[in-house]
Amino acid sequence: MKNLMSKLLLVIVLLLTSGFIRADVNLIVISKITNPEKSTGVQIGDVLKRSVTFRTSLPQNELSKRLPTKGTRNNEVELIDARVEQLKGGDKNQFKVELTYQVFTNESTPKLMALPSETLNISSNEQLIIPVWNFWFSPLVLTNIVNAKTYVQPQVKPNAIDLTQHKLLLKLFLTLLLLGLIGLIYINADAKWLPFIKGDFARAHKKIKLLKKNKLTDDAKLKEALLSLHSAFNNTYGSNLFANDINDFISKNQKFKSLSLQILEFFKISNQILYSNNRQDNNQLLQKLISISKSLRDSERGV
Repeated sequence: MKNLMSKLLLVIVLLLTSGFIRADVNLIVISKITNPEKSTGVQIGDVLKRSVTFRTSLPQNELSKRLPTKGTRNNEVELIDARVEQLKGGDKNQFKVELTYQVFTNESTPKLMALPSETLNISSNEQLIIPVWNFWFSPLVLTNIVNAKTYVQPQVKPNAIDLTQHKLLLKLFLTLLLLGLIGLIYINADAKWLPFIKGDFARAHKKIKLLKKNKLTDDAKLKEALLSLHSAFNNTYGSNLFANDINDFISKNQKFKSLSLQILEFFKISNQILYSNNRQDNNQLLQKLISISKSLRDSERGV
C-alpha cells in the first residue's frame, strides 16, 4: 500500500513538473498561412506547397536547423523540400517557412488525405505549430492498374500551324532565285549551244576575253581581237562595214542605236591599231575592245 501511494505521488509530481515546463513554452503566432490552391483532384505524384509567415528573433541560419527533415513520409505524403527565408522590408524578424510535399499512394478510390501537422521547436521557449491541411486524393483509374487501358484517353493533338503563307513565300523566293540564275547565265554565258546567246558579237566577245587571259598582249593578238569584232559587224550588217556605214548599220539594227558612240570609238581604235604608229598601250586598247564587245553582245541579246 505504501509503495502504491509513493508511486502515485511520484506521478502527480511529474505531471505538475511537466505542466510547469509546458507553461514556459510559448506558441509562435502565425501571421499568414498559405495552403495549396486546390484541395480536390489531387493525384499520385502531385506536388503540394504550403507556407507560413511568423515572427521570431532567432537568426535565419538557426531557423534552418529547426526545419523538418526532407524525405520524411507521413501517411503516403512525403516532404521533399523545406526552406526558410527572411522577408525583406518592414520587420526584420519576419520569416517564411515553405514546405513542399509529394503524394505517393496507389489507392484506386477517392480518399481523404492530409498534409501533416508540423511542430517546429524554434527555441527553448518558442514553438511553431503548422496545422493539418486536408485534401481529396483522386485515383488515375477507378480500379487497379491492370484495367488502366480501358480508361486511357487519346492524347490531344497540337493545333496545326497554317503553312500557306510560308509555302507562298518559299515559292516566290524559289521563283526569284531561278529567274536570277537564268539571268546571270543569259548575261554572262558564251556557250554556243545555249539558246539566244550564239550571236556574232557573243562569239567575238568570248574570243577577245580569251586573248585577255594572256598577260602579255602583242600586236598580233590585238589585231586578232580587232578582226574578230570586225567580222561580227560584217556578219550582222551582211557585208563589209566601214565607218561611213555606221548610220545605215544602226538604222537596220535598232537594238544597237544606244551604242552609236561606242561603235564610232571602235572604228577610231581600229584605225589607230591598223594605220598609226602612235597609239596607246596594247593592254589598254584590248581592255577597251572587251568593254565595247560586251556592250554589243548585251544589245544583241536584248539585255
